[in-house]
Amino acid sequence: MWRGTLAPRRVWHLSEHLPEDAALTAALAGGPEHRGWTLQTHILAQLLNAVRFADANNVRVSGGKLKRDPTPVEPPAAKVDKPKRRLDLSNHPLAFDLPTNSRG
Repeated sequence: MWRGTLAPRRVWHLSEHLPEDAALTAALAGGPEHRGWTLQTHILAQLLNAVRFADANNVRVSGGKLKRDPTPVEPPAAKVDKPKRRLDLSNHPLAFDLPTNSRG
């Protein structure tokens, strides 16, 4: 894009269709620990947690004892966005006031 071979619109279009496990998607989600965590892997982790805890409850209900509680699979924490600030370019050296329209 910076060499003039790709238009910004084309770059935007290409970035929208990146796979869920792409490096850019992981970076936007919060970092490299998000790489590989697609929607399917998040659902699979929750399903695995549910099965583990259901098995533990079945053992307890039937009178058995567990050596330890099941450990849940923890997906990486989502990035917390900071409040957005408005971009103020009024002090930029090339900034100038817009002309007002003086229609009567």
